[in-house]
Amino acid sequence: MSIRAAIMLLPGSLLLAGCVTVDMTTERAEIEAQAAEREIPLAAPDTIAGEITEDMAVAIAVSRNPRLAADLAEAGLARAEWASAILPPNLIAELTYFNPEGAGGILDADIRAPVAAIIGWPQRRAAARAGYDAAQARALQRLIDFSAETRRAWVEAVAARERANMYARIRQSAEAALLIAEEIDDQGNAPPLDLTRQRVNVLAAQAAAEDADQAAETARIRLEVLMTRTADLPGRLPTDTASPPDPGSARTTAIGTSLLLAAARADAEAAARAAGYAGIESLLHGELGIALDIEDGETERGVSAHFDIPTNGFGHPQRAAARIRAQQAADRYQALQAEIAAEAGMHVMEMERAAARLTLIRDEWLPASTLALEQTLQQYNGMQLGVYALLDAFNSQVEAGRAYVDTLERYHRARIALTALMQGGSPMGMTESQGLDAGNSGAEGH
Repeated sequence: MSIRAAIMLLPGSLLLAGCVTVDMTTERAEIEAQAAEREIPLAAPDTIAGEITEDMAVAIAVSRNPRLAADLAEAGLARAEWASAILPPNLIAELTYFNPEGAGGILDADIRAPVAAIIGWPQRRAAARAGYDAAQARALQRLIDFSAETRRAWVEAVAARERANMYARIRQSAEAALLIAEEIDDQGNAPPLDLTRQRVNVLAAQAAAEDADQAAETARIRLEVLMTRTADLPGRLPTDTASPPDPGSARTTAIGTSLLLAAARADAEAAARAAGYAGIESLLHGELGIALDIEDGETERGVSAHFDIPTNGFGHPQRAAARIRAQQAADRYQALQAEIAAEAGMHVMEMERAAARLTLIRDEWLPASTLALEQTLQQYNGMQLGVYALLDAFNSQVEAGRAYVDTLERYHRARIALTALMQGGSPMGMTESQGLDAGNSGAEGH
């Protein structure tokens, strides 16, 4: 492209740049429109009364959370860079004026443009557009990930409160049994060991109940931080357990909708464009333009050229580094594709296993523990068993209920992770669906 042609293209390029506006409100609206197409709840109710559902928690958090707003602003910054890259490189004007004594003024004017920037301008524009596409994909992916994070926080808060209620019942039964044991001890009808053992049981139940209550408060606070408001939550998790999709279908959908893969493709394209531009830039160090010599009202035109002498080499390290970065982007894309496929299959498996265990607990363990409690109560009323046997039977039933809540939470965490992945979100980590062990350690001691 000649300098004359570049100068003629300047007005059109300025108009084109004006078409690429940078408005964060519009940018966020576009991101949210794409999120709505992927079934992300965004419409928060104007007035909130009663318990907050999982979908309501997501809509409230998306509309109010400032950390999410800051993350989505990255797309606006990338759009600003794209708008800047559309403009052609700046021209360089050099003016020299002479006024010799007794002679007319002489004006030398050079208008030049950097050769590498002119030739590589299309590639620079394409790289900036690819960078914007990647940033927009990551912003939408961040919104999906944030909605999944809010869903997990809601599930964890409800499950933690349900467990805390169970441990509170265990504590109440242990304290009631202690009162009975103290009355029996006052009558001298029981060995001191029984009273000591029951006091230990009460202390253990108190510690477990306090740990469970603290875990419930912590989970509630985490959810409220995401929502930036207080949350009135239901007392129990939803018990519906829909069947997960086929593993092959889940992998295909997750890969096809992945925004991380879309961003990785855009990154690879931007890196390839940058590698091409780096090759031009490393070889062409100079400026080319038009020279004007004005003297005594007469103008002479010529060509002005300034070139660096490459005494420090011909830019081989720069071109090699650009090629390496392009290969890195391609390799990361391939690795990410494998990770997404593996995690989609893992979440399907976790949902299936959790659903099977829920069926076992609901159909066998809970009925058996309830029957054992009823039979123990009959024998206790018939003076055939003591209060400690009755307490053990009650605790066994509560333990079956706690196992049901834990497994239900596992199912919902796997469901949320798989749904987010199939909506285009990022992998949550290969152990995300089994992250309850650490969270429940405080309540396991009893």
